[in-house]
Amino acid sequence: MKFIKKHINIIVWITIALALLLVAIMIKGFFFPSDNKVIYGTRLEGRDKVKITEKKKNEIKDAIKDATKSSTVRVAGRIIYIVAEVNEDMSVDSSKELGNKALESLSEEEKNYYDVQVMLDKTSDQDHFPIIGYKHHTKTAITWTKNR
Repeated sequence: MKFIKKHINIIVWITIALALLLVAIMIKGFFFPSDNKVIYGTRLEGRDKVKITEKKKNEIKDAIKDATKSSTVRVAGRIIYIVAEVNEDMSVDSSKELGNKALESLSEEEKNYYDVQVMLDKTSDQDHFPIIGYKHHTKTAITWTKNR
């Protein structure tokens, strides 16, 4: 009891500091509830079973290389982004077939897991290009933007 009476000021200050620290932690948890969670949540579960490798990306590029000047394939989350600049002699309809060729490079398991976005551009025909197509993982075909 002598110790408590002798150090009452220090004990009060330590108690106040601990109470303020607890309140600060509670306020942080209230204003930033998902601070420690992953950015995609649980949407990427199973991604390691259906992984898109560099080899697969190169297969997609090879499937469309005859009709394109350049192309890139990128995966972010559950979306495969395919961006290509088509040859100058390609029409809009024949350009859209490139999306189907790219899809043929994917297995059924990959098509059922990933969404696919295809963006096709051409330098000379700015009236009808770029065209963008999107395939949701539950759908079987690419849906294209309307012709301008």
